[in-house]
Amino acid sequence: MISTLSQETSPKHAATALDHTRNPRTGCEHEARFDPYLEQLDELGYAIVPRFLDLETTARLRAHVDAIAGPVFQADEPAEKRFHDLRHPIPGQIMADMVTPQLLELAIRMLRATELRLTEQVLIRTDPSSGEPGPTGWHIDMALYPRHLAATPRQIYVQMVHALSTVESGGGAVTLVPGSHHQTYAASARLSVPHERFDVLDQDAFKAEVMRTAGVDTGKAIEVLANEGDLILFHPMCVHSASRNVSRRARHVMFMSFYDVTAVELHARLNQIHYRDILPDSLRQALPEHLRRLLDR
Repeated sequence: MISTLSQETSPKHAATALDHTRNPRTGCEHEARFDPYLEQLDELGYAIVPRFLDLETTARLRAHVDAIAGPVFQADEPAEKRFHDLRHPIPGQIMADMVTPQLLELAIRMLRATELRLTEQVLIRTDPSSGEPGPTGWHIDMALYPRHLAATPRQIYVQMVHALSTVESGGGAVTLVPGSHHQTYAASARLSVPHERFDVLDQDAFKAEVMRTAGVDTGKAIEVLANEGDLILFHPMCVHSASRNVSRRARHVMFMSFYDVTAVELHARLNQIHYRDILPDSLRQALPEHLRRLLDR
């Protein structure tokens, strides 16, 4: 059973009128407000769940990022780096606090999951810079086959991006091509004929081949503009890019994702690159005991 964290430490979710029913399998509250966003996620490859976090929590996370990354620099100030990509191990109790029942229930529903594992936690800050706005590099995060998406539990993960600050146009938003995951999945299916290739583990080569043959028109891309506290969901097979922040404010986000314990090929890929090996012991210790299995290898 997934229970709530203490009121003193857990992020509070914005107060909205929700239709709650209890999920008998997880013990979490099923929120009917998620349903249209999950439908949009499957159709367009992305969705924005509004007001997922309260502003007190987003402020705490921004402060945590800034304490690690250092001061924010404006475009006219010299800086060694303007893109801060903070990956585990990341210190701080707040990293455990962000593993909330609401987030876990949403992950379970997206993946039709039976038992979750935490893929990653990533904090990103994009400082203001000069130049023209726009994408910096089109890509997919992982090349998968249609059978991975169709399975129950799904053998994929979904990016869950907490907007820790409001992102306006030109402010470093994720830029993606809506619906492009259908084209990339179709490309990976074509590449599996006459025999399915298992170089799903050779990601650099396979991703490049999928991207080359998918025929995605990046001219149809949009900026995914979110308000502070919103949660952005998108498929890793959706063609997307980071973009330059030419605004006057830093852009802060927190990426998290999960996968089901039955996703053996995904798990093998993560083991191959030792990605989850560096999930810190401090995170395990800070999690409630019943959630520590999320970090099991």
